[in-house]
Amino acid sequence: MNFVRWDEEALPLEELCELWNEEMGRDFPITERLFRKNSLDCPYVFSEGSWYVMEEEKLIGFIITKYTKDNEDHLPPNIGWIQALLVKGESRNNGIGDQLLRKAEQALAAVGVVKIILGRDVHHYFPGIPSTVPNMPQWFEKRGYVEVNKVKDFYRVAPEYVEEIDPTEITMTELKKSEEMQFLTFMEESFPGRWEHEAQEYFSKGGDGSHFIAAKDRDEIIGFVRVNDLNSPVIGPNIYWYRLFEEKLGGIGPLGIKKSHRKKGYGKAIVQQAINTAVERGCRHLVIDWTELDEFYQSFGFKPWKEYKQYEKFIRKN
Repeated sequence: MNFVRWDEEALPLEELCELWNEEMGRDFPITERLFRKNSLDCPYVFSEGSWYVMEEEKLIGFIITKYTKDNEDHLPPNIGWIQALLVKGESRNNGIGDQLLRKAEQALAAVGVVKIILGRDVHHYFPGIPSTVPNMPQWFEKRGYVEVNKVKDFYRVAPEYVEEIDPTEITMTELKKSEEMQFLTFMEESFPGRWEHEAQEYFSKGGDGSHFIAAKDRDEIIGFVRVNDLNSPVIGPNIYWYRLFEEKLGGIGPLGIKKSHRKKGYGKAIVQQAINTAVERGCRHLVIDWTELDEFYQSFGFKPWKEYKQYEKFIRKN
């Protein structure tokens, strides 16, 4: 059995995806495009804490970690993430997962990481441990991880027609490429951190703005919602598992309204606008990922689809 560090040799991308789909593909079918974006090209991937395991020239497991340095992209400092930990079914209960986790934790501690989070990383696959892997929460609990929250993804079949939006004094339109700087300034001021980073990445990859709906009070941007599909230059997390559907999947969110303009019904209006836009673009299925706003999204006909438990572990004092 050979443990190979993430940056030691050319990564066996095809084999990594094959193992994922053998073990997880029924619920979370992955593509090489998505794996490359999230686990190879992501600048936060921590090679020293990421490993894969070979046995008789066959890949049987891997762990992928990430971390942030001080004040990096407005993200919380000294945080480590375990993006994924997977061992081939027939090779489990032999201590391989334990060895992978130990190597990851030791490497993260060595660079000053204080807290490790399961999932929830930048370019994450999961916002926590999926409920479809029922033994994993207990496995991590035995190794010092503590449950801190539960979140869900929501799903609905798209309506056949666009639906009427309750009138408000704001306007809602697709973002134009010419509004890029205005929008990024708004994101920096109102939603610094992950959402700002994702918006910057979208435009840096050639996005033209059409995957964002902007809410405006006169000429001021006061809110946004994202409408994802596979035509976006960046695969959004609410369409990661599009291969589960034969017809076109659309993703709604994230959604944000400037603090000074909240509690005026603008969030409800802009989500309905996003649903209408997805319908107009031919989406037959809609997903909202990683949310605790159950009642809000259920009011639009969404139902719980996938559930996750969120875990953390402090490995040293700050």
